[in-house]
Amino acid sequence: MTKRIILLQALASTPNDINRLVRSLDQTSAGWRPLLGDWSCRDVVNHLRYIEPLYLARLQRVIAEDEPAVPTIHPDTVPDDPELTISDLAGRFRAAREATLTFLQELSPGGWQRVAHHERNGRMTFRYLVQDLVSHDIEHTNQLVEIQSRYRAALKQQAVVVRGRDGQ
Repeated sequence: MTKRIILLQALASTPNDINRLVRSLDQTSAGWRPLLGDWSCRDVVNHLRYIEPLYLARLQRVIAEDEPAVPTIHPDTVPDDPELTISDLAGRFRAAREATLTFLQELSPGGWQRVAHHERNGRMTFRYLVQDLVSHDIEHTNQLVEIQSRYRAALKQQAVVVRGRDGQ
C-alpha cells in the first residue's frame, strides 16, 4: 500500500469519526467549553467545516502554479450559523471533505511530488501538505475526545456537589 493510499484512507475516515463523536451531543453538550475561551465540540466541528475548502484551495493552487508561496491556514475567527446543529456542521464538513477527496483521487502520482513554499515550514511537497491535513484531522479528533471527557467529568463533579448539598 502506498503512502498516498494511506493518506487518502485517513482523510476519508475522518468524517465518519467526527460523526460518531458528535451524533449524541445535544445543543448544551455541543456548546460546552472546559474553560472560558476554550473551544467547544461545536467550535471544533465548525472549524473543520470552515477550513476544509481553504485546504482544498491551497492544494489546487500547488497543482496549478509552479512552486507557489502558501500561507499558514489558521483563521482567528470562524463564521458560525447558530441555526445549524452540530450534526449539520458535521454534514457540511463531510461534503467539503468529499470534494477534497475527489480532487486528490484524480491526481497523478507526479502531482503529489509538486512543491510549494509554506510561509512557516519552508519548501514542502504536495504529499506533505496532504499529510499536514491528516495531522490536522487527528489533532481535532483528539480535541473532540478530550472535550467530551472533560464534559463527562464536569457532570460527575456537579452530581457529587449536588448530592453533597442534599445530604445524600
